[in-house]
Formats: sequence, structure tokens, C-alpha cells
Amino acid sequence: MSIPDRREYYRLPIRVPVFIKGIDRSGNAFFELTHTVNLSASGACLITRQDLSLSADLLLSIPAPVSTDCGLPEDRDFRFPAKVVRLENGLLNPNKRISVRFTKLLSEGP
Repeated sequence: MSIPDRREYYRLPIRVPVFIKGIDRSGNAFFELTHTVNLSASGACLITRQDLSLSADLLLSIPAPVSTDCGLPEDRDFRFPAKVVRLENGLLNPNKRISVRFTKLLSEGP
């Protein structure tokens, strides 16, 4: 018997490069280039080497150039504040999977 998915937004299994900025469990500021495991309008699952606390505040940014042909301003902000809602620490692997919830939905726009 399968358990129905209770998520409000579809989760897209896509690997997108992202920068994450925040404070680790020891109180040290960090800035890391990593990637998503999956992404939805309300959050994402990411890989990180950082030791983070549950409910830590992060800032995610997508390193993507903006073409002037697409109709968006060149200074378009691709930064998304997020909060850690799940931690999955690997026993033998220094990489950790974290799930974050965006504090503003991607579908809401800037």
C-alpha cells in the first residue's frame, strides 16, 4: 500500500546549481556552491557539507545570468530566503541532504 504524497506543490527532480549562505551550528558564517536534489514552489532539497541546525535561516541564490532579451531587468534578484526543515546526515559521506522551505513561494514572484 502506497502512502499518498501530501505536498501542496509538485516536486521537480532537477539538479540546479545554487549558492547557500548562512550560519552553521558552530556560529560560523559560510558561503557554499552546491546543487539541488529536487525543487518545488515552496522549497528544495539540497546537498551541503555544512553542519546546520534545524530551523536555520539560509539565503539561496541561483548563479544565472539574465539576458536582456527575456524581458527581465538585468538586476533581477535570484535570491530566496529559506529555513531548514529537515536534516539528513550521511554516516560515511561528508555531504548532507537538507530540506528547506522558502519563506516566500517561488510562484509569488519578486
